[in-house]
Amino acid sequence: MPDIASEAPAAAPKLGYKAYLWNFDAPVIGTVVLDGIAGFGLGDGGIGLRDLSAPDKPVSERRRPHADALLSFTTAPDGRGFISGGDDGKLVYTPLEGGEPRLLAERPRKWIEQIAIAPEGGLIAFGAGKEAGLVDLRGKVSASLTDHPSTVAGLAFNPKGKRLAVAHYNGVTLWWAKDGAQTPKRLTWSGSHVALSWSPNGRFIMTATQENELHGWRTDDFADMRMSGYPAKPRSLSWSADGKWLASSGAESVICWHCAGKGPMGSMPLEINRGHLVMAVAFHPKLNIVASGDAEGGLTLGRISDERSIPLEKIGRAPVAAMGWSRDGRWLAIGCEDGAAALIDFES
Repeated sequence: MPDIASEAPAAAPKLGYKAYLWNFDAPVIGTVVLDGIAGFGLGDGGIGLRDLSAPDKPVSERRRPHADALLSFTTAPDGRGFISGGDDGKLVYTPLEGGEPRLLAERPRKWIEQIAIAPEGGLIAFGAGKEAGLVDLRGKVSASLTDHPSTVAGLAFNPKGKRLAVAHYNGVTLWWAKDGAQTPKRLTWSGSHVALSWSPNGRFIMTATQENELHGWRTDDFADMRMSGYPAKPRSLSWSADGKWLASSGAESVICWHCAGKGPMGSMPLEINRGHLVMAVAFHPKLNIVASGDAEGGLTLGRISDERSIPLEKIGRAPVAAMGWSRDGRWLAIGCEDGAAALIDFES
């Protein structure tokens, strides 16, 4: 089936944005906005490209890095393409301009559901069973890290790309992002850790757990931090550009923890973007503004400074699955579990 474009973009001049809505014929797994192009990783193994110079036109191109399901999707370390993992056990680089998708690593009979990039070091981490592999854009293997008690459930580099955190059952393991023998550092906390994020200032490692809470560690002394009370599992985490705020899903509002000083322990979080159950969150790359997508396909924008929220668009009928900003903060790409997708232009 072709992608379906709306007849005309929905405009809201009072709020200073335009919304372009359409539908894919497969679930949206991830979104990436590069220079001039928005990419949508799709559950059928493809990537849909939307030209930002003509956002009201249908998707301009479809690439197909995987024969079957695409499970993970992000930008390449060089910002010139996409990295994806699939249920075919393949890690693939799809260049934006020219060239066929390039196989970087393959793990037969494994699913590659977790990937992370280190732009400064040019490395790509991927999870395949209990292994965390490290490769570059040429496919050169940097390391294969296998000393984990269970399947890799999350990956995150520190800001300089020199250390890799791996989430798994009962905690997180820290590795140096290099080959050779090394003794990893274990950060232990009972339970199943299902999402992982390292703050952009390098001071905090945070995980989301199956026990409806967040758990974290300060990197200066590795003290534990526990943030509980979520009514649902928080699976989406996003940091403000300065690393002082952590936004999370898992409630009928975006839960924002203040991570200045020694961290959020003993403080109450802000709650913004109230409404339906929040499924995905994404901080603006420059401003303390949070976009959130909910279980009913709705999109909301909230501001930390005055806790004000503005409902923007109804993207689809199914839960929002992915959100991503352009580097300059002008564009926001959104995708839903039913294939509904949108581009929001905040130029004005």
